[in-house]
Amino acid sequence: MDANINDLYSELRNTRQELLERLMNGTSNPIIKPILLEELHDVERTIAKLEQGNYGMCELSGELLPTELLKEIPTLQSKDDYTSLGKFYRKALF
Repeated sequence: MDANINDLYSELRNTRQELLERLMNGTSNPIIKPILLEELHDVERTIAKLEQGNYGMCELSGELLPTELLKEIPTLQSKDDYTSLGKFYRKALF
């Protein structure tokens, strides 16, 4: 793994640990718990991709995902995920 991938791998492992601790301590709001579980699943899936050497590939088409986008959303799984981000994006109010 190159330095950037090593940094990402380390950060994802730390994130996984934080999510596990939050879920295990039993104080998570029941409304938030499913979101934490989904995030944990995404992080674990991304860690597995890094370990298998196929990180950054679209799970549907096999094409490479945009590097700049992966820097912002390292758990991105497909180009479909990328195109659906627009519905969550809100422009800043001035």
